[in-house]
This record gives sequence, structure tokens and C-alpha cells, in this order.
Amino acid sequence: MPCVRIAAPSSSLRIELARAARPVPRSDALIPAASWLGRISALILFLGLALGLVVPKVAGGVFLLFALMGVVWLEPGLARRRLGLDAHERLLTLAVLSFVGVWMLAWLGHGLGPVGWEDVGRILRLLLIIPAYLFLARVDGLDRAWWSGLAAGAIIAGGYAIAFALTGEPSGWIDRVGGPTNPIYFGGVALAFALMLLPRVADPETAPAIRLLMSLAVVLGLTASAISGSRGAWLALIPLLVLYLMTLGTRQHPAKRFGLPLVILALAAVLAFLPGVPLGQRVIEAFGSFGSHGDEIAREDTLAVRWALWQLSFDQLRDAWLFGVGPDGFRAALERAVAGGQLPAWFLEYHHPHDQFISALLIAGLPGLLTLVLLFAVPLGRFARLWRTGLERTRLVGWSGLAAVAVLAVMGLSESIFQRNSGIVWFGLLLAGGYAMVRVRHRRELQSAPARRLQSLSVIMICRDEADRIEGALESVHGWADEIVVLDSGSTDGTADICRQYTQRVEVTDWPGFGVQKQRALQRATGDWVLSLDADEVVSEDLRREIDLVLSRVRPHYSGYRLPWLTIAFGRSLHFGHWARAPLRLVERGSARFTDASVHEKLVMADDVRSTGRLEGPLLHRVFRDEHHARTKLFGYARLQAAERSQAGRRATRPEARVRALLNWLDNYLLRGAFMDGRAGWKMSALQAAYTREKYFELARLSSER
Repeated sequence: MPCVRIAAPSSSLRIELARAARPVPRSDALIPAASWLGRISALILFLGLALGLVVPKVAGGVFLLFALMGVVWLEPGLARRRLGLDAHERLLTLAVLSFVGVWMLAWLGHGLGPVGWEDVGRILRLLLIIPAYLFLARVDGLDRAWWSGLAAGAIIAGGYAIAFALTGEPSGWIDRVGGPTNPIYFGGVALAFALMLLPRVADPETAPAIRLLMSLAVVLGLTASAISGSRGAWLALIPLLVLYLMTLGTRQHPAKRFGLPLVILALAAVLAFLPGVPLGQRVIEAFGSFGSHGDEIAREDTLAVRWALWQLSFDQLRDAWLFGVGPDGFRAALERAVAGGQLPAWFLEYHHPHDQFISALLIAGLPGLLTLVLLFAVPLGRFARLWRTGLERTRLVGWSGLAAVAVLAVMGLSESIFQRNSGIVWFGLLLAGGYAMVRVRHRRELQSAPARRLQSLSVIMICRDEADRIEGALESVHGWADEIVVLDSGSTDGTADICRQYTQRVEVTDWPGFGVQKQRALQRATGDWVLSLDADEVVSEDLRREIDLVLSRVRPHYSGYRLPWLTIAFGRSLHFGHWARAPLRLVERGSARFTDASVHEKLVMADDVRSTGRLEGPLLHRVFRDEHHARTKLFGYARLQAAERSQAGRRATRPEARVRALLNWLDNYLLRGAFMDGRAGWKMSALQAAYTREKYFELARLSSER
């Protein structure tokens, strides 16, 4: 049980941990929702989402304005390069810079042609995502404007489309409504708005009147999309509804879980067959296009036109799939096909193959395709990961971002969205906004964490000769945990005495190995839940609040939670590499046990319990005292692991050790992204490679003795 603290950790240690956990510069200060800048930002965001589908230039202007506000507001931090980005923000930045960089290299490498020059401005606008996000993420309470803007945008778009259909006035697209751009983007983004609002319809904590308003917005958003006749975006409907069943619906009554997707599907079917709505007719035309074997391509048969454009693209890629043909290659091939009589002259109206994935492959080859996939995968992964956290309200905002990116990615299968101004604008605005709203809601949800847990919490620790750093770990849980249990295996530096200043549950024991010792501590815990903590770890404030959220529920959603390490070494916070993984540390007592491994032990869940979740707050891991300690610790672990593997009958050779060390370095530094942590990431990758080499050298030596 908690006891009165007698000593506190040294001020230098606390300052170091605080800086490593959150290196916040002056420009990273939060903007209060009630401030004039906060109110203006909320109004701009609302108007951009509400009017962007019906008023020309509004969405683009709002996206540009937020990017400029970000540059101005964050300029001091940008100038000193001290923004302190977390892992998710660094990955987003990497994804955007990689795609833009590869595209620019392809343009330079294949010649500075006129078509490429026209696209330069569009592609470079993707860079605005970064400052726009950095600004929006720092405005408190902005998620209210986000939800309101989406609802207003869907309702206004639906009213606009219905009025268009009732007047019967033809537009540039005959009977299809296109808004200020064209039917593809009007319909696709309206559909995205409708699907992004599903959490507010299903949320039991939302007032009934608001839920009714959100339901109306969903209906009108779907209606606007159907009247646009845009087919490509609707391919995202079924996958997203299935995802709804696996995420939003998992914590609902079965009637709501399955009822809402069925209602959406029924509404889609009605809209498809409603007279005067182009969607159904265009779907029928699509099936007819698949069944047509004629050589003549009708101008109105847009699916056949796309197929011809794709065939032309694939012909170009036969010998150029690795590096592509550059931004001007497709246009040149199209002109040759028209001149040779292979395609009608009206095909010259097209400037891209109407498929963003094919476009990326054509322009920059395999690197272009990979960076495009990365650009979609990073935000989708970020939003999807939220479903296993304890952040209930943040998960709902995450769904809106996931739905937006998913719809735009599906649109990319039949439209080159990054070679159109509208595609760049809506992707940038919805991605920056969705990413930022997760950060805003996350911060707000942690601030409202309950003061009382319904589930009791025990913290368990094992230690030996950790007097110089165990106080940081104890301080981070003292007065917060209901119980602290410490097993000391014979310290000679006063570690046990320091621990007794924080808890009376200190026991001195022998040393049976890491796994067995931690299992002993686990068996001595009495709380409903158990948090396993090492002497070199500190529970951050965000993590404490998130654990409080989880344990404030009568029945937490998972029986165990993984806690993400934020490793602190060589004066830096390391966000990437194998050392940035999320070990299982928080478990319901009785649902897990420690393995018997003498080193690198781990908690494992019992077979009959629910799967594990993953929290967002970092577990600060001050892994090494200095570089000498790093080598001593790692090489000691290497010998222990080699002995274990030798006893299990494993063998190795010295050449194998060198190969494994190289592969380990490549895995950490390149594949796991340690290069994004600068010099410290390089140093840690080299140390881990040396550890791997030493482990297999030792195993090779033991193998030769057998």
C-alpha cells in the first residue's frame, strides 16, 4: 500500500526524464478554445467543411490558410528544429515527404517536361499537410467544429444535390451534380462525410437531438453522392461497414451493431434504383461495359475509357516498372496512340490514367507506388490502432479520419486524385484535420480522466543495485498505485532502503532469474490489476491518466494492455526501432503469467482470456546509464541468451553471427525507422547489432565445445 515519501528523486533525473518525454518549444504552446485565435480557427474549420462542397475555392482556401497559420505560429520551433514530434507525427511527415520527394526526383530524372511542370504546384501542396496539422493539433476543443462542419457539409451538399435534381437543369455533366469541381469529388467527399459521421449516430453518450441531426446528415450525404453518379467511391462502402461491425459495433447491442449497417445498405439500394438518381444507371452501365466486346469505345462509357487508359499505361510499364517514365510519359504515349489511330482524337482530353496507383507507378516506378501506399497506410494504421486503446472518445474521432482516408484511397483506384486540384485539397484538409482531431480529443479526454478508479492497481518491481535510478520509477507511481510490491535480490548499494521509503512491501530474496523472480512478484500482488515496472522505467503522466480511464470502468474491454516504450538514451528520446515496441505490462491479476526465461522474459496471457489492447501514453524507458553501461548490459544479456539457446540444442557459426548482426541493423535502422531518431538512432542500431553479433559468437563458441 502507498506510504509517505521520505526522499524524492534527484532534480537532474526528473528534469532529464521530463525533457525526453515532452520536448516542447515555445511555439508548441496550446491555443485555448476560448481565445480569439481558437474561436477563429474553429469558425474557419467549420466553414471549410460546411461550404467546401458547394462554394468554389472555399476548401482550398481553408487548407492553404491553416497551412500558413501553421508556418507563422510554429516558426520559432521550425527555425530551431525543436518541435518534439512524436512517433505518429514523424511517420506522417516521412510519408508526405517521401511521396513528394520521389515524385520530384522522377520529374528531374526524366526531364523537366511541361506536363510535369503543371503538376509541380499540385504535388508540392501536399507538403502543406504538415504545417496545417501542426497548427490544428494545438487548438483545444477544435473537435466540436470538426463534427459540426462535417454534419453541415453533408446536409448542405444533400440539399444542393436534391435541388439540382428537382430543377432538372442539365450541367456540364448532363444529369450529374458536380458542385464547384466535378461529380467525382463532389460525390466522393459527400460519401466520405456521411461515413465519417457514423460514430455520432451510434454514440449513446450523444444527446438524442444531436444524434437525429447526425442521422439526417448521413442520409443527405449519401443522397448527394448518389445524385452525383460517382461510382468509384461507393466501392468503399462495404469494407467500411464491415469495419464498423469490427470496431464501432463491438461495444453496442446487437440490434444497433447490425441494424445501422443494414439501414445504410438499404438506403444505398433505394438510392440506386430511385428514378432520376444517376448512381443506379451508371452501375448498370458499368456491368454492360464489362460485357461489351466491341472495338469501338463510346465517349460516354467512362469505364471503357478508363480501361483503355489503363491498357496504354501497362504497355508503357512493361520495360519501365522499376523507375517509371516520368510525369510527361503518359501524355506522350497518349499522343502517339492517337496519332497512330489506336485511340480516337477525343482521348487527348485526358491527362492522366484515372488511377492514382497506376499514375504513381508510371511517374516514379516502384518507389512511387511504395511511397503512395505509405501515404495511405500511415494514417490508416494510426486511426485503426486507436481501437485497441482505452480512449473511448478519441476512438470515435479516429473513425472519422479512417473513413475519410479510406474513401479517398478507394477513389484513387479510378481517379488520379493527386493530379487534380480538388483531390489534393480534400486529401490534405481531411488528413491534416483527422490527424489533428485525434491529438485534440486525446488531450481533452486525458484531462477529463476520472479521479477515482473502480479497479485497484498493484505495481510490481524487481531490482538489484539500482540505487542511482530506481527513485524515478517509484516516484512515478507513489501515491497513485494502490500497492507497490518490490523484490530485491540482494542489493549492496542501499536499493532496498530507498524502496522502503516508498512502500513497506519490500522483500529481499535470492536470484532465480528474471522470469521466475517477476512471477514471484506477480503472485504477491493483491490488486485487481497489476502493472509490471522495471527500475529503469517511469510511468508518464499521460500513461497514468490513460490507465485511470481504463480502470475506471466496471469491466475494462481487454484483460491486458501493452504499453509503448519511449526509450531514452544518449540524450534523446528514441521513437523507432525494436526498442520502441509495446510490451505487455498491465494485466488483470490472474489472467497472465511470466515466462521462465532467465533473460528477456515476458508476460503472456492465459489461453481463455480476451485479447490485449494497447495504450497510447508512453512508458519512459531510461535504458542505459551511459554507453559503457549499454555495452556491459547488452553483452551480459548476449551471454545469457547464448547459454539458453545452447541448452535448447541450438547451434551457430561465426559467419552466421555476422550476417545476423547485419540483418539486425537493417531491420532496426531502415525497416523500423530508427534513422528518424538521428545520431541516437544510429548509435542504438549499432549497439543492438553488436549485441546480436556477440550473442551468436558466444553460441558458436558453445557449439564448438559440444
